[in-house]
Parts: sequence; C-alpha cells; structure tokens
Amino acid sequence: MATIEQRVNIALDSSTLGVIKQIAKNTKQSISKVCADFIKKRIEDDEDAYYVKLINEMENIDSKPRISSEEMRRRLDELQD
Repeated sequence: MATIEQRVNIALDSSTLGVIKQIAKNTKQSISKVCADFIKKRIEDDEDAYYVKLINEMENIDSKPRISSEEMRRRLDELQD
C-alpha cells in the first residue's frame, strides 16, 4: 500500500547515521520516524525562537516614546506644506 506522506532523501555522514540508527534501535522506531521526529522538533524550536524574537521586538516598541494623534497630524501637515 502506498503512503500518502512525502518522502525525502538525505545524505548523512557515517557518524550521524550511526547515532540515528542507535536511537531507532533503542526506541524501536524506524530510521525514517526518528529523522522525521528530529525535523519536526527543529521546526518547533525555530517557531519558538521566532515568536520569542517577535515578543522581544514588541516589548522594545512599548519602550519607545509615543506621539499623540494630534502631533502626528501636525507633523503630516508640515510635510505637505
């Protein structure tokens, strides 16, 4: 029966492949499953890092001085003159 999941071929150095094989053996999972889990974990970690960066940037925005809407209109009017 054909799988609906996409397949990916990767080249691994021998030491990395050895570690993957050992993890697969210890966890009684296929090499493909171990690799897929590592990829998913990396994506989750990258997403977490992105959101942490976004939150930090938002906090920096809050610390910057603000101007009122009236001041903004005044400055825009000055630009148009």
